[in-house]
Amino acid sequence: MTSLAHAVVSRLVQHGVRTVFAIPGTHNLELFRACLDLGVRVVPAHHEQGLGYAADAFARVTEGPAVVVTTTGPGITNLITALATSAAASVPVLAIAPGLPEEHLGQRSGWLHELPDQLGLMGSVVESHRASGVEDAVGFIDEWITATSIARPAPAYLELPLDRLGAAVPALLSSPVVAAGSPSSDHAASVQDAAALLMASERPVLVVGRGGCSGGAPGEVRRIAEMLHAPVLTTANAKGALDERHRLACGVALRTAAGRAMLAESDGVLVIGTDLGPSEFWGPCDLQGSQVVRIDVDADMLHTNTVPAVGLVGRAEELLPGLRASLSSLGVAARDEGRPRGHWAAPHAEAIRTQLERDGAAYRGFHEIMQDEIGACDVVITGDSSQASYFGTASFWSADRPHRFLYPAGYGTLGYAVPAAVGAAEARVADRIIAVTGEGGLLFSVQELATVAELGLPIITVVFSNGGYQEIRDGMDGLGIAPVGVGFPTPDFVALGAAFHLHAESVAADHEGERGFREAFRRALRVGGPALIEVTLPAA
Repeated sequence: MTSLAHAVVSRLVQHGVRTVFAIPGTHNLELFRACLDLGVRVVPAHHEQGLGYAADAFARVTEGPAVVVTTTGPGITNLITALATSAAASVPVLAIAPGLPEEHLGQRSGWLHELPDQLGLMGSVVESHRASGVEDAVGFIDEWITATSIARPAPAYLELPLDRLGAAVPALLSSPVVAAGSPSSDHAASVQDAAALLMASERPVLVVGRGGCSGGAPGEVRRIAEMLHAPVLTTANAKGALDERHRLACGVALRTAAGRAMLAESDGVLVIGTDLGPSEFWGPCDLQGSQVVRIDVDADMLHTNTVPAVGLVGRAEELLPGLRASLSSLGVAARDEGRPRGHWAAPHAEAIRTQLERDGAAYRGFHEIMQDEIGACDVVITGDSSQASYFGTASFWSADRPHRFLYPAGYGTLGYAVPAAVGAAEARVADRIIAVTGEGGLLFSVQELATVAELGLPIITVVFSNGGYQEIRDGMDGLGIAPVGVGFPTPDFVALGAAFHLHAESVAADHEGERGFREAFRRALRVGGPALIEVTLPAA
């Protein structure tokens, strides 16, 4: 015999889970007993929202599932924003929490942490299931793990009756069953049609989203781009899908007028694993479907925001090799002998660089210093929905592989950078972690600096301060609204960092600012552990 909590954690271990992100509470303690018994590492946080962001980052950089454990009621409501962030980016995070005993559901009987409908609340955001027993619980886990490997990854929620967590149940005898392959149809003819469209294109372009970043897909993206002499634009979540030092890489440029002009002039666009949403284009997508070949693991996404001429359902890493082979069989290499191609895009690429440099001028030098000082180290850099990230890091940090820039594109949350850095550090896939944010974003989750310090993680937090929420202030100014709620006194971040036991410094972005920042960043690197650098920008 075993307990329900032990059986659930045991099943997770069978699926390869060795780390959970968890905050203990009155109702979920049996799950912690099971984690300790089974040798599962528990990574804590100081707020469930930060806990969820850490799990989200862990899942992104490991390309596998992450697990969050919270308590009932407030644990759930605190977590839900993080799960919505994961849902927007198709990140596989499984949340597990206790629910009220069956006889108290919907009774409003004053139970501690009671919600009117905890399962329904979570079900409005992610797939949610309340397990009645051990077979039900482990069956849901098996199904979710399978779905993350063959379909569009997504977060989910498993609820366990709190009065049954420690109850004796039969020991697990079955092994987990995970299906192989992806939900693709017989698309051999469609692959040929896609290759023919791209083959006929004189001005091809690749647009790559997070769906083009897993497994061997990035290598195929590079090979196909080189075959077609096609520039590559990525979404923010796919930054690095093509090494951004590559001659064909145009980076995160869908939001720029020049990037959209490049797409408008193209007569063949290969779109891989993105919804082409307004959050990426900073406006509506105006791609003409007649010129589009689209690959997505989710059939429902093939017609979102534009209807392609050719749609292929399946995982990019499984479909792209066949597409490349079809292009080769059609003689794309032979066709191009002696014919210079790709020059049509050069003016657009230069215009993209010009706009990105103009938009992010305040942040460019600091990012170039960080990259120069980091050198050959493998780095994960996290950000917030703040100008320091989308005008700074997205434009001026050269990623050589995917999953090295973690950014809450789509849902656009603040407070992501520091807890995401915790999750990235716990994944142990990189040498150093840098969290880049503004003071507005940092103050949404500043308590997670305590987590960074407690765990002794090699995270350097760089916070740009300019006296408030600059993006929203700019929006109010543009609409003729007197700024309200967008400015506040900047905290003493050096004192705050010291209070959390971090090495902390502040530099001003004046004419000597970049030199001072370089020296401060070098000292932070030498510290080797948690550090914080504030960069004070001129207030608007």
